[in-house]
Amino acid sequence: MRSLLLLVFFGATMHVFSQEKGALSIEVAGVGGFGSISYSKEFKAWDKLGLEYRAGFSFVPIDKNNGNGIIFPLLIHATYGNGKHLADVGIGQSITVTTRGSAFVRMPTSFGYRLQTDKALFYRIAYTPLVSYIYNFQWEHWGGFTIGYNL
Repeated sequence: MRSLLLLVFFGATMHVFSQEKGALSIEVAGVGGFGSISYSKEFKAWDKLGLEYRAGFSFVPIDKNNGNGIIFPLLIHATYGNGKHLADVGIGQSITVTTRGSAFVRMPTSFGYRLQTDKALFYRIAYTPLVSYIYNFQWEHWGGFTIGYNL
């Protein structure tokens, strides 16, 4: 099962990276736990609405039973607005593989504000609750701050 999840993640990541220009970002806290590095690419745009893929990577300590976790957040974001100020909403799946051999999935969400300072640099601040839903339902309140660079 873990091998299949990793294969799906790497296949999706390869597809995202094979596209032309996108954006690289560093997020403090947020959908990857304590922090993550992500690549995103817009795949559909209308007048004020845009949709983008986002694939990330994070490494965090979990606990004594699980060891450390390698987290792969995969999301779809929608941005709404014109110019510099955008509403930013995202939802996806976050696959975690631990150094002790276990794996689990969560559903990261993101409700935030994105400031596009110029064509290259952007900032995002968001409420990013992590939702666990497989064994029992948990809603963990969380937030994040992102600095990104459009390639």
